[in-house]
Amino acid sequence: MDFTDRHLIVTGGAGSLGSAVVQLLLNSGATCSVPCFNQSECDSFELADHENVFTKVGIDLTDEDQAQSFFKDAIEANGSLWASIHIAGGFGMGAIKDMSKADFMKQINLNLVTCYNSCRAAVQHFKSQESSGGRIVNIAARPALEPRQGKGMTAYTTAKAGVAALTESLAAEVVEDDILVNAIAPSVIDTPQNREGMPNADFEKWPKPKQLAQQICYLASPKNEVTRGSITTVYGKS
Repeated sequence: MDFTDRHLIVTGGAGSLGSAVVQLLLNSGATCSVPCFNQSECDSFELADHENVFTKVGIDLTDEDQAQSFFKDAIEANGSLWASIHIAGGFGMGAIKDMSKADFMKQINLNLVTCYNSCRAAVQHFKSQESSGGRIVNIAARPALEPRQGKGMTAYTTAKAGVAALTESLAAEVVEDDILVNAIAPSVIDTPQNREGMPNADFEKWPKPKQLAQQICYLASPKNEVTRGSITTVYGKS
């Protein structure tokens, strides 16, 4: 995949999956812009000081104005937008009897609202640029497509199902503008956090961040000329 002279925004780019995506993009010639929620997130991002990476700290993507501001600043720093990849989100377990409305809304905001605000900002910039078209890749989850897998995490499942629906609906809305919108739906990603949370699991069956990065970057690449509205299942062997 060749991303030479192409600018991509990667929300959640400082995390395990996001860092793998940003590294692959940089290796392929891209420039990347990554919003960070706080300074500690930026400090842990090993690629923050890369010459082709723009970061900005203090960005809450659940806030519409902050999302809009970041996209504007990123484009001013790195030029017109080729693609926007939306990895920002958060996982939450809990039986419904223990999950308050605030807990539910936290999952909706972390996963669905951040994605919506980012998609909206990306589409606005795609349509305002001289060059037409663009790519959007969102992150759903296996329970979004198989809700019965969401036992004990109904809030998270509902939020990710919203991401899947948003992806399919938006793909139909903007296809005439040459904007291709897709998502991947991982099972459990092999990250240090997930290993710590599920120490007895068979980690070898989980998809690796570098493997998922390949799928994400293909959907965001110029090589993808026809795939839209797809929720690609990336379950590995799990």
